Amino acid sequence: MKKADAVRLFGLNNISLEAEIRRVEAEHKVSLGHTKKRKNEIEEEFYGQFSQRLRDEAEMMARHYVIFYCLENSIRELITERLHELHGDDWWDKAVPQFVRENCKKNYERESTSGMTLRSEQMIDYSTFGELGEILKHNAQTFGDMLRDIAAVGRIFTGLNNLRAPIAHCKVLAEDEVLRLNLALRDWFRQMS
Repeated sequence: MKKADAVRLFGLNNISLEAEIRRVEAEHKVSLGHTKKRKNEIEEEFYGQFSQRLRDEAEMMARHYVIFYCLENSIRELITERLHELHGDDWWDKAVPQFVRENCKKNYERESTSGMTLRSEQMIDYSTFGELGEILKHNAQTFGDMLRDIAAVGRIFTGLNNLRAPIAHCKVLAEDEVLRLNLALRDWFRQMS
């Protein structure tokens, strides 16, 4: 395993542990003192108008979002670095399945005509979590020295994608689903050679 991959895995493990600490804090309504609360002007003016229940749920769910953000983007980095290393600057056209490229292009074009700031100039940043799995599967030989079993990775991604939906759509994860998220994250790390 490359040093950068080991560091990335270390960081994601720490995020998972911190998420569990925050869950315990929210569940038991205690502060273990590992972070300092900061409020900006908008929070001071508007945040207090939301019910305490919603604020507590949001605090609890924020860590799950952080885990997914780091996981999804670290997978994008892993794919980008490896495929660029092997195929050069046009790796996207050479190594990514056509249906993924087409969907990413549609997502990019939709965003570019919205009048909002583009999230990225990199097409991979317009891919879905499931499409990242398709890129890995399409390049199974390329990632064979990094991932133990592409089929297992596909099953892990399916489970993670199911867990991603409530996080992305602002719904609370049930306690069992939080456990499932942590287990799926561990399963992903185990697949990293």
